[in-house]
Amino acid sequence: MRESRLRGIVTSAAAASAVVLSALSFGAAPAMAVTTITGPAVAAPNQLVSYTMTATVDTPLSAGTLRLVDCNTFQNLGTNSYVVTMGATGSFAFAFVTPGFATTMAPCAVLFDLDLGGSTTLAATNLQVSGSFATTTTVNSPDTAKLGVATQIQVTVQSASPSSYNPTGQVVVKDINGAPLKTMGLTPGPGTGQSYAYYWWTPTVAGTYTFQAFYSGDAYAVKSQSPIDTTIATSSGNPISLSLPPSLTVGVPTTLQANVFPATIQGSVGFTLNGAPITASIPIVNGVAQASWTPTFAGTVTIGASYTTNQGGTGSTSQPIPIVAGPVSSDVITLTQPGFGIWAPNGTYNMGTGSSFTFLASTLSGAGVTMKNNGACTNNGLTLTVSTGSGVCTLSVSSPGGNGYGPVTQNYVVNQIPGPQTATVAAPQSGKLTKGRTYVLESPAQADTNAGQNISWKITKGKNSVCKLVYPNSGAVNVKMLKKGTCNVKGSAPGVPNMWNPYTVTRSYTVK
Repeated sequence: MRESRLRGIVTSAAAASAVVLSALSFGAAPAMAVTTITGPAVAAPNQLVSYTMTATVDTPLSAGTLRLVDCNTFQNLGTNSYVVTMGATGSFAFAFVTPGFATTMAPCAVLFDLDLGGSTTLAATNLQVSGSFATTTTVNSPDTAKLGVATQIQVTVQSASPSSYNPTGQVVVKDINGAPLKTMGLTPGPGTGQSYAYYWWTPTVAGTYTFQAFYSGDAYAVKSQSPIDTTIATSSGNPISLSLPPSLTVGVPTTLQANVFPATIQGSVGFTLNGAPITASIPIVNGVAQASWTPTFAGTVTIGASYTTNQGGTGSTSQPIPIVAGPVSSDVITLTQPGFGIWAPNGTYNMGTGSSFTFLASTLSGAGVTMKNNGACTNNGLTLTVSTGSGVCTLSVSSPGGNGYGPVTQNYVVNQIPGPQTATVAAPQSGKLTKGRTYVLESPAQADTNAGQNISWKITKGKNSVCKLVYPNSGAVNVKMLKKGTCNVKGSAPGVPNMWNPYTVTRSYTVK
């Protein structure tokens, strides 16, 4: 407490320590109405707590020593005290450490009159010191869960033995990123010194889910958090699940896919038809194993998948699926060039040398597509690049079909035409330039055009009157502004037959 905030106060801890409370009688508390004391109402054992007593100018203090005591036991609380003179006002701070056990206390501000040997209680409050119990929090979720099925997530908070106290308050369940999933109040039981809470969680997407519970604590129990618990959610409710289309078609290849969780697992998967193997073992890659299979008969069958891990773990699942007779029709591929539109099957398209773009592709069956080409093009997946040179290339885009659609291949013809030459030049953009200054049109290190052609420069307006070309020994091409007026310059490069169009760049400068 700063002395500048008090009037008429002289602090003396030495004088206060001489006060023996047992030898003093506590007076009535008429001053309780004119002073206040503030501080905590509850605290833990061995906790440092602080209280402040305030006397206003309307109710100044009498002369004496001001101390904080426990009005229940008449014992001093803390060691600090204040020796005050008649008429003192201000705020007086006290601090002490609570006992190491649960108890009820009554902190009181008491003024001791050393001359008369009496005391007056100025202000009082209550403090509940609570017992403090360590807790252990656990969250329990099943090892596996089935998509779309409600699954119970339970949290238990246990007070430290031999405590029989049932913790109260709230628990919050969070995911691996710390995002809250559920906040719940605790219910006592079922065991001694135990409380619990639970909620129902329904997974909608296959994957591995994590849960961690955080207990907030209460007046008696200390907060705690649980270890992380995990649940694997799959369509089957097992660590392995199948990913199949709604139906299969006789004679149409389909992709059988098994998903194994977690994705880091190493091992292999085998597929079965009505319990009989239809594939060899297939390595699990990033939690997925795939195989192509073509049904040969119609009817409802059971597709199964079983896995074996490198550590010897096993598991299996199965799923009934209908197989319908022959395909209704061939699949249809929609191939779209961004910025242009849809390419028609068997259509012919002109593409410039060096151009490259990535098609967007979709199918009626929902199957993926593959692209092949021959001729003057290259492709990486659905990204097509027209190579340098001239000629024609043929694209073949295929879908394996599925979902009632048969396989299909669509072809397209690409004619390579001369592409536009490009270059990066140092010449300033058209606009205002300063008389007497020299500007770079082409730097010594500048590359030729993208076709490897050299750029030639000339002045088309204002030659040798407004501006002139300058060729320093560095190999650069510069233009010097001689006087005010208009200076137009042009750079050009010849085309390459059947490959590149001619290149032209122009600038128009106003010399000031």
